[in-house]
Amino acid sequence: MGYLLAGYLLVAYLLVGTALLAVSQFSFADEVYIRDTLYVPLRGGESIQHKIIHRGIKSGTPLERLQINEQTGFTRVRTADGLEGWLQTQYLVDEPIASTQLDDVKSEMRSLDTKHQQTLLSLKETREAKETLTREQENLADQNVRLVEDLATITTLSSNVIAIDEQNKQLSEERDVLLQEINDLNELTDALSDDRAQQWFLRGAGAVLIGLLFGFWLGRRVYHKRYNGGWV
Repeated sequence: MGYLLAGYLLVAYLLVGTALLAVSQFSFADEVYIRDTLYVPLRGGESIQHKIIHRGIKSGTPLERLQINEQTGFTRVRTADGLEGWLQTQYLVDEPIASTQLDDVKSEMRSLDTKHQQTLLSLKETREAKETLTREQENLADQNVRLVEDLATITTLSSNVIAIDEQNKQLSEERDVLLQEINDLNELTDALSDDRAQQWFLRGAGAVLIGLLFGFWLGRRVYHKRYNGGWV
C-alpha cells in the first residue's frame, strides 16, 4: 500500500513538472529570423586553404564573374574596385538577394511616390490653370457682350450722324437758295431805289422847269402890262 501511494505521488510530481516545464518553455518562446547578410571571404586560390585577400564581401555586392571551376566549387570574380580573387560558388546567385530587391522596391516606391506627388501637383496646377482660363473666358464673354452693345450704340449713332449730315446738307442748300434770293431781292431793291431816285430827280427837275416857265410867263405878263399902261 505504501509503495502504491509513493508511485502515485511520483507520477503526480512528474506530471506537474512536465506541465511546469511546458509552461516555462512557451513563456520564453518568441519569433526570430535568420539573418541573410553574409560576408564571404575572397581568397587568392581555389580552396579554403588559400590566402584571404579580402576579409569579407557583403552579400548583395555585385561582382563580375570571370571563371567557374565546378570541380573545386570556386568561381573567380572581380570587384568594382578591380580586385580579383576566388570565392565559393555556393554563395553566388544570378539575381540580387532579397534585401537588395527590397531596397530596389523601396527605392522604386519612393520614386513612384515622388512621381505621384508631382502628378498631383501638376493636376492641381492644371485645375488652377483651367479655372483661370474659365474666368478669363467669362470675362471675355462679358467684354464681347459689352462690345456688341457698344457697336449697336455706335451703329445707331452713326445712322443718326448720317441723317444729321444729310439734313445739314439739305439745310445748307436751302440756305444757299435763300441767300441767293436775298441777293436777288437786294439787287431788286437797289434797282428800285435807283428808279425812285431817278423819278424824284425827274419830278424835281420838272417842277423847277415848270416854275421857271411860270416865272418867265409871269414876268413877261407883268412887263407887257407895265409898258402897256396897265399899271401905274
